[in-house]
Order: sequence, then C-alpha cells, then structure tokens
Amino acid sequence: MSRTSSTVVLEGAAKKQDAERVLQKRPLLVLFFMNGCPHCESNKPAWDQAKKKMKMMKGGATVAEIEAEATPDSAGVSGFPTMKYIDASGKETVTTGEKQSGDEILKDLGAPSTRSALGSARRRGTHRRRTRKLRHRTLRNYVSLRK
Repeated sequence: MSRTSSTVVLEGAAKKQDAERVLQKRPLLVLFFMNGCPHCESNKPAWDQAKKKMKMMKGGATVAEIEAEATPDSAGVSGFPTMKYIDASGKETVTTGEKQSGDEILKDLGAPSTRSALGSARRRGTHRRRTRKLRHRTLRNYVSLRK
C-alpha cells in the first residue's frame, strides 16, 4: 500500500486485504482502474481534478485508487474505470466510464461539492449588496431630513 499525499494507491494481487481495509473507511472516494486500459488512462485528468477537490474540502473523504488485481470481490466492480463514493452513513453511489471533468464525477456520485463545503460566494455577494443598499437608503433619508 503506497500513499501519495493522502491518496491510497493499491496495485497487485497481494493487496486485496489492504483494499478491503481501505473500503471500510468512511467517507470514501475510490477509483477502480486497470493498468493499460485506454478508458482509465483518458479518465485520469478528470479523476485528478475530483481528487484535488475532495482534498480541499473541510473534513474531506479518504481518496483511494485500487488497481484491478487488488480489487476485492466484495467491491462489486464489473468494469473499469469504476468510481464509488461512500458517505459517512455507508450509502454507496457508483458511476462507470469516462468523465470529462472532476465536477462531473462528483456530481454523478452525489459527493458533497467544494462550493457547499467552503461556503457560497453568492451569499457573500448578497451581503455586500444589502450593505450597499442600506448605506444608500440611510444617506437618502439623511438628505431628505435636512431639507
């Protein structure tokens, strides 16, 4: 089992026990892939984006990459690439095939987005507009009182 900056990468048939141990962690974002698979290779940039976003999140999920030979039978994987998100309550969401972006992967899996985890920029903008309107209204009332 190797770790690359908080990502667990499991390759080889001898790693099945480690894979079963990793699959018990919650929440978990996991990619099941096969070395040499063209679909897995073309999916790699989108997976890296999704992985980066999950790591940015406060209290983010464990991220794992499990190679075909290390995939336990209990994982229920029938094709590659397969991505799974298992939330804290144990609910599993699965998506397969190539994806265009990390956002698409996280959306398909129903994983929490970074926007909801980090706070919405829209709310901050709304607060600024309210403050500006209040200042304007106060100034307008002050000017009308002076007449």
